[in-house]
This record gives sequence, structure tokens and C-alpha cells, in this order.
Amino acid sequence: MPITLPEEKAYELPPAGSHTGVCFRIADFGTQPGMYGAKRQISISWELPDEQMADGRPFTISRRYTLSSNRKSALRADVEGWLGRALTTRDFGKFDLSQLLGTTCLIGIKHETRDDGRTFGNITSVMKRPKAVPERLPCINQAVSFSLADRPFRQHEFEQLPEWMRTAIARAPEYELATTTKPQGQAQISTGTKRRLKEILADNPAPNPEPVVEDLDDEIPI
Repeated sequence: MPITLPEEKAYELPPAGSHTGVCFRIADFGTQPGMYGAKRQISISWELPDEQMADGRPFTISRRYTLSSNRKSALRADVEGWLGRALTTRDFGKFDLSQLLGTTCLIGIKHETRDDGRTFGNITSVMKRPKAVPERLPCINQAVSFSLADRPFRQHEFEQLPEWMRTAIARAPEYELATTTKPQGQAQISTGTKRRLKEILADNPAPNPEPVVEDLDDEIPI
């Protein structure tokens, strides 16, 4: 009897256009390899309360960002668009992104087809909510804010993330630092972690067969 590959799983695409979005998840990915060197990354996820999938659940969409306040960074541009104001020195180093959980915004989505024929829904803009939309709305999905800087490690929040997110996060050196501790609470740093951190600081990351785009990774379905 032949052993055949299964059919590729089909994903429902969120409709293109502008939609109300409600932030339900912010996840710290730690330091990840990329096309432009290793960078600290986060992922922000929204649900679209006005757009439902076939099973009645709201569509969701995510964007992965380099954790940067640079004026040209995608994260800064989207947060400023979301808040409807420019970020200032009083925000840098103090603004807690987890405060955005449950807040609304206007998300622009564009469908893009790759050479292999697969089509993805990508976020093109994040803007301040229209006046008719409440500042906050209840989330249908479980609201999660996960940070690798939390001590003790938040295992419960980690397990609420999708499997593909957990897999990516577990490769980050910060994950080992967060999950391996001495009885006194001090982090144990393995030889492998020290090597990876040295490579990162030298801006010479270890090769990765699947590089991550520097500022976003919208094309991973969730």
C-alpha cells in the first residue's frame, strides 16, 4: 500500500481591507536570527470582531516585529499609528506594551500571493480606532501577555501560546536563561547559551535554515 503525503492544510484568510482589531496577545520571542542579523523580536496578535470564520470565531492576524524604538522601525510606526500620537522620550524605556491588550485599532490587511501559489494576509497598517469604536473591547480569544524577562518564568502563559510560537521562543537564548535557575534564583548560563550570546553580540549569529524577516512575520497562520 502506498504511503502518500496528506493534503496541505487550508487556512481561512482574513478579508483584505480595513478592519477593527482587538489586541489579544503580545509575545516576547527573545533574540531570533534574521536576514539582517540576530534581533530581539516580539509578536502582536489581533482578532477581528466584525469578521468571522466559517465556525463563527473571529479571524485573527499577527505581526512579528523587531523590538526597536528606531524612527524607521515597523514597531514604532505601528504603535504611533495605534495610539494616534508620536512617541516621545517619556515613553522610551517606560511604555509597557502589555497595556495594549484589549485595546482597539484599525488594521489594514492586504492579500499577497507568492511564487508557489500560496496566498497570505499581511498587515500593511495599524491606525487609531475610529471614533465610533470603543477604546477597549472584550477578547474572544484568551488574552495573553508573555515576557521572557518575567521571573519566575510564566509557564502558564507560555503554554497558552500556539505551538509554532513556543517552538520559535524555545530557540532563543533568553528562554534558557528564563527557564534554568539555581536554587538561589540566579540564572545558570550554559556553554551553548554563552556561545550564542557571544555570536549575537558580535552580530555574527549562527546560521538558520529559515531566516526570519527583520521587522515582521505576518505570513504565519495562527
